[in-house]
Amino acid sequence: MMYIWKEALEQMRGKGMWLGLGMLMLASLFLIAEARSFPVDLGFEAMLLSVFDMNVYLLPLFAMFLSSFSMYQEKELKTSMILLTKRESTWTYLLKKSAAIQLVLLATFVTAYFVLALFMKAFLAFHIMSFLHFLLVIIVFLLIFNQIGIFLGVACHSKMQLVGANILTWFFVVFLFDLMFLYFLPAVTFGNLRFFSWVYFLDPIHTMRFYLETSLGLFSLSHMSRMMEKFVFMDIGIFLLINAVLWPLVMFGVSLLFRNGGAIDD
Repeated sequence: MMYIWKEALEQMRGKGMWLGLGMLMLASLFLIAEARSFPVDLGFEAMLLSVFDMNVYLLPLFAMFLSSFSMYQEKELKTSMILLTKRESTWTYLLKKSAAIQLVLLATFVTAYFVLALFMKAFLAFHIMSFLHFLLVIIVFLLIFNQIGIFLGVACHSKMQLVGANILTWFFVVFLFDLMFLYFLPAVTFGNLRFFSWVYFLDPIHTMRFYLETSLGLFSLSHMSRMMEKFVFMDIGIFLLINAVLWPLVMFGVSLLFRNGGAIDD
């Protein structure tokens, strides 16, 4: 509880979280206003998908910056050293700090989206189940990129290095990974399609968008071709669950391995 309270106070005192929330909400409000001209039957769902596409560019950057600098600040102010010296082991410290960051940032961003839901309900034909599917995707999104940020905060030695690591990670995940898929796409055949499917859906952004498209009724999984059936060989909800569990656990494990890599010495 002490970790959660301390994290909440630090994030509320900082300008980064409020700046990120302000940009996300402002951009979302513009998309909500634009969606008023969409067809009534699927206008709300199309708007949610547009908000998600906007979040793909903004949310990873905000989540990684907020979580990584929160972790780095503990090293810079020597509070992590004090905790580890007095009563905490490394893994329990990382576990409690990670849980605090996750809970505070998740609660903050989810609350912001509930505020946006009031505007959605006022101006659009609001569908509660579609909004809950969208909110689930946002929660998984934050879980993964918060944990990536925590790893970067543990591993980096200086603020300049941390800023560069955040931007490079964001660029790789959002842009470079898709370019790599396009490069290898001509080599995909019916024989190796299952392997390609695993690689494709282990990219959380691909999985979350596909889950959202199918859950919102914007993409049908019925009457698919043999190749498409082999590509989507597992329920997309299971792929989403795998990403939600796998990547935070992997990033937490890597953070433990690098726990001394980012130590700051006087």
